[in-house]
Amino acid sequence: MAKFVVAFRDRDTAAKIASLLIESGYDVIRVCTSGDEVKRIFKSGQDGILISGYRLKDRFIDQVIEDIDGNVEILCLAKTENIAKIESNRIFRMQFPITRTKLDAWADMMSQLHYQKIPQRSTDEKIQIQHAKRQLMEEKNMSEPVAHRFLQNLSMKTGLRMAKVAEIVIRHEHFLE
Repeated sequence: MAKFVVAFRDRDTAAKIASLLIESGYDVIRVCTSGDEVKRIFKSGQDGILISGYRLKDRFIDQVIEDIDGNVEILCLAKTENIAKIESNRIFRMQFPITRTKLDAWADMMSQLHYQKIPQRSTDEKIQIQHAKRQLMEEKNMSEPVAHRFLQNLSMKTGLRMAKVAEIVIRHEHFLE
């Protein structure tokens, strides 16, 4: 399931939008008010969906997304006069205020779009990752979530896909030391 970040200049507005998404079953991982917060979330390798206002406390949405990679879908909720000011073609636009029905429809569409962009693992890759986690659990006394996070961190640090990191872990035990 896609993870949502909700960012608006006004914390109450952000909290209301996040609440509506949560009530509809979406996974909201963060509510923020500044572009710096948004950048920190998505620069840490997080992918997901950003639902944002046109202007945050410290910058406009166009400025926020400059440093965010392509694994983030962006929906900007803005007044009509501000929608025309958005320059980036990466940003979907919707007139604000928005009804719950429209928000749900957009959230669903954004989730589907996001899911289609994320590379899916093959069955062999999934088996390899499971094998590497089991090996870490047995040899390093890690729990399953800790072993999974360990592989994720190695993947992010090395820039390799998680399946490739799992292969290296399986073949080269000294890699873990």
